[in-house]
Amino acid sequence: MEKKKKWLTPVSVGILLVLLTTIGIIRISEPTEKEKQITFLKAHEKEMTEYIKNYSSQDGQITFDWETTAVNTGIAFSKPVLIVKFDISDSSKLEYNNRGYVLRVKTDVKKLNKISELMVLNDPIYSNIQEDRDD
Repeated sequence: MEKKKKWLTPVSVGILLVLLTTIGIIRISEPTEKEKQITFLKAHEKEMTEYIKNYSSQDGQITFDWETTAVNTGIAFSKPVLIVKFDISDSSKLEYNNRGYVLRVKTDVKKLNKISELMVLNDPIYSNIQEDRDD
C-alpha cells in the first residue's frame, strides 16, 4: 500500500503540470485583440488607402503605423471604433513620420467583419474632406 502512495503523488503532480503547460501554450498561441484588429485593418489596407487618396489633396505614399491601432470611443454614447495613425510622404521610402494623421475605422470591434465608414482626422487632410462634403 505504501508503494502505491509513493508513485501516485509524483505521477499526479506530473499530469497536473502537463495539463497546465498545455493550457498555457494554447492561450499564448491565440492572437490578442490588438493582433486581430491589426490583421483586420491590414486585410482592408487597399480600401483604406484608396479612401485617403480620394479625399486628400496630397499625393504620395501612404504608410500606416499598425502599432498605433487602438479602440476609441470618441464621444459619449457612441460605439467604439478602430483608429490607426498614418503618414503621407513623397519619398519612395516606406517610413512613418508621425505627422498626426489618424484614420477612424467604423466597424463592429468585436466581430471585425466589415468596415461601415472611414474618416480621416487631423489637418490638413481632414479639412479637405470636410470642404468636399460641403460642396
